[in-house]
Amino acid sequence: MNQFRKILIAGILITNVFAMQAQDNLISNLKNKLSTTENDTVKAYTLDSLSMYYMFFVNEYDSSFYYLNKYVDHSFNLKDKKYLVLAYARLGFYYLNTSQYNAGLNISLKGLQLSEQYGIPDYVSTLYYDISFIYYNLGDSALSIRNAFKGVQAFANNKDPFYDIPLHLYGHISSIYADGGNRDSALIYLRRMDAVVMASKERAARDISYYYWVNFYLDVNDYPKADSVIALGIASCKRNGDFLIRSFYLYRAVSYFNQSRYKEAIVAARLGNDIMDIATGSNALKYLQASYYKLGKTDSAYYYLKVSDSIQRVVQSQSNINETQQIQFDQQLGKKEAQANLVLQSERNRNRQILYVFVTASVFFLLFGFIQWRNNIHRKHANFLLQQQKEKVESTLSELKSTQAQLIQSEKMASLGELTAGIAHEIQNPLNFVNNFSEVNKELIGELKEEIKKGNIEEANAIADDIERNEEKINHHGKRADAIVKGMLQHSRSSTGIKEPADINALTDEYLRLAYHGLRAKDKGLSPGQAGFNATMKTDFDESIGKINIVPQDIGRVLLNLYTNAFYAVTEMKKKMGETGLPAGQGYEPIVTVSTKKTNGHVQIRVRDNGSGIPQKVLDKIFQPFFTTKPTGQGTGLGLSLSYDIVKAHGGEIKVETEEGEGSEFIIQLPIV
Repeated sequence: MNQFRKILIAGILITNVFAMQAQDNLISNLKNKLSTTENDTVKAYTLDSLSMYYMFFVNEYDSSFYYLNKYVDHSFNLKDKKYLVLAYARLGFYYLNTSQYNAGLNISLKGLQLSEQYGIPDYVSTLYYDISFIYYNLGDSALSIRNAFKGVQAFANNKDPFYDIPLHLYGHISSIYADGGNRDSALIYLRRMDAVVMASKERAARDISYYYWVNFYLDVNDYPKADSVIALGIASCKRNGDFLIRSFYLYRAVSYFNQSRYKEAIVAARLGNDIMDIATGSNALKYLQASYYKLGKTDSAYYYLKVSDSIQRVVQSQSNINETQQIQFDQQLGKKEAQANLVLQSERNRNRQILYVFVTASVFFLLFGFIQWRNNIHRKHANFLLQQQKEKVESTLSELKSTQAQLIQSEKMASLGELTAGIAHEIQNPLNFVNNFSEVNKELIGELKEEIKKGNIEEANAIADDIERNEEKINHHGKRADAIVKGMLQHSRSSTGIKEPADINALTDEYLRLAYHGLRAKDKGLSPGQAGFNATMKTDFDESIGKINIVPQDIGRVLLNLYTNAFYAVTEMKKKMGETGLPAGQGYEPIVTVSTKKTNGHVQIRVRDNGSGIPQKVLDKIFQPFFTTKPTGQGTGLGLSLSYDIVKAHGGEIKVETEEGEGSEFIIQLPIV
């Protein structure tokens, strides 16, 4: 089982695959981008994608190696060495999949050395992933598991642009433990892998999960469960157009063979052999030969034995070609590294000379300044200190005001950005109605002309009535789109501070939908069919409120901030539930509830979520400027502070009620008059 899995490694590493035509279109688009872009970063990632697509989508290793050469050449000339680190990781991966293990280990270790030298942690997980698989193929499970765990420790800094390293490493670790007979540990990492699957951006992440579960069940000889998961894997691969289906057919042949179901094993092996590449196809042929032998059909067994031997000769020939390519490429790479070292050394020497000049000039100016200071110390000392202190205070105050203004504007623009995607979703609906009814009217006008020619006045009047109703609908939806655009412009412009009558229920509902759709649109990095941002919205509006005097765009900003915080809270709660054992928060339903109520001359707006709540120790600080409970980089700490100021300016108040583990509720109270 261990040896069989090594043969299938290349088939499971990349799972974000499409149908063949889509792959061809994708590769064609990448080539076009490569030939037209002038951006070095875009060119580097395009070369990376081309080398990987050719390796896994169409199994053209020569083309993959060609683009790897160009990728390495391009990366050597870039100042940012992270692209060279990633290029080394990809090259190590190529050597792994072409069974050039020594070369793969050497280049991966160079990548780690380069990563450490330049302080680049982005692709350390990928490099340890390559090294772990190489040691696994060399039969050293101890070194394989050791390097796999080093890859796990580097997850926090992982930025691999092509595939989900945690998903694959957890699955790989489970297989190492299963192969070694440590079933309990294997199950632990299988479950961690499944937790990653729910949030993975790889389209066929579930196929990977099925693959490793089958591997486990076959290792423990639980063939009924293995057969069940194989069926799920084949069905999923067919839906996704995933080439991993070849592995599942071969696994089915293995399972049936081990159960002495030789006829069924032959059927599965034939299905697998029809779609496999040379390496995995050879393994399918071995099971065909063995199954026919068990059934006493020696002629068929001998036939497939000869075919298998022929494929082995092709594989050996390709191995010799790969070895020659490796030697040539290593020589070229050595020259490039030598040239790069010369350039680096030259740059160091030049920097050293610049440093010497700077130090000399600094010493000279320090001495000159000291002499000048001694000559004027008695005459200007007091005035100089006073003027210096005054300028420092004025400069600091000016910088503080400028920074505060920039941060406030940044927070306002951030709220505008939250709205943009939601508005795009909202405005599309009325535009679709306008377009559809316009098309219908065009056809009706043609019919109207025909009926008039025929003299059928009654039918012509009926058609005219239809056209009139459609025009009313076009006008209605056009005004709806116009209102949405005006609302966006109103939100984006600076507040005039002038209050006007506004329907608070409509405003509350509109911003809720825009915030929700905006966050849904921001989650577009996920592939179709995967779980992204989602939440249940419940509303309870008091229809007796009517219109109240407010500054709509200001109150809109307050509502948008509270909604965004609520959706963030339930999303984080869902992730937290997933970390405790339920995949991606299974069993937990994110809910955001919004209500309005008229009471004692005031209007109350309540925004409640069922997130994890706000810790009591920070509750008194949440309305302070620059305080935030979000991770660094995800919040400015100005949202609630600005909201507090806006509500106070309206003569109202804002407060929060919260319970840790149960959720939070923000309450806005505004005067009706």
